[in-house]
Amino acid sequence: MKVIGVTGGVGAGKSLILAYLEEKYGACVVRTDELAQELIRPGTDLHGRLQELFRGKNTFDPEGGLIRTRAAELIFKDPTLRARMNDLIHPAVKAEVIRQIADREKEGRNPYFVVEAALLIEDGYKKICDELWYIYADEGHRRERLRKSRSYSDEKINAIFASQLSEELFRRNCTHVIDNSGSVEESYRQIRSILGDGII
Repeated sequence: MKVIGVTGGVGAGKSLILAYLEEKYGACVVRTDELAQELIRPGTDLHGRLQELFRGKNTFDPEGGLIRTRAAELIFKDPTLRARMNDLIHPAVKAEVIRQIADREKEGRNPYFVVEAALLIEDGYKKICDELWYIYADEGHRRERLRKSRSYSDEKINAIFASQLSEELFRRNCTHVIDNSGSVEESYRQIRSILGDGII
């Protein structure tokens, strides 16, 4: 089973690539953002530690769930708080990814295990992946997608872009680059050139 790490800037269209890998190649796809939400649900150890971290900051709803928009506002303004939150969540997510890779390897049902993470490079996933893929889209396309799909303001987009790795660093650290600026079929063609025609 080949383990592929997928990363790229926000708005690059990673979801399109992940769906194709899942449907066409029978890949087991793990999105670390979704996995993190599972790991911090009320009642978990990680949830309790987050409650301590955000004590008095009005970041949990009446059922105990983390209000992500509120937490995002706080950590965006406070780098120290962001680092402390990342130190709690990221190692737990990575450990769970490693566990799931081992389980899928034993089952032998999936030819590919794909893990998507915004901080794939920064969090050292290179050590557990056979390949890293950088999903690239030019800045104009990314801005347009974020305005349409998430209603982000230009100010918010600028701030997000400034906080992410440069294109040079993405390219330097990744095995393959998928240019997702063009048509859907062109993106699919690039994947087929790497993995072949698929199994489904």
